[in-house]
Amino acid sequence: MQTLLVDRAVSMSQFKKNPAAVLRQAEGRPVAVLNHNRVGFYLLEPPLLEAVLEELGRLRHVAAQADGAPPEATPYRQLIEALLSQAKAARG
Repeated sequence: MQTLLVDRAVSMSQFKKNPAAVLRQAEGRPVAVLNHNRVGFYLLEPPLLEAVLEELGRLRHVAAQADGAPPEATPYRQLIEALLSQAKAARG
């Protein structure tokens, strides 16, 4: 069984029928779009994605300080690639 990371979910068919309505009803909150009762993707509006990336950057900075490395040693691209690799590994 897959864990939903958000409290709102819609089916893929509902999303395809009216994506604008899904965004409007979400009111800025993330939405899981389900494909055959499994998360196909998460829908995030730009301000939320920016906040997530800022938090990742802050965490990267904290981790770099703990390691004694400059924060630039782990650019966003590498961080995002690492997160994507973790997500792929979790899917199996």
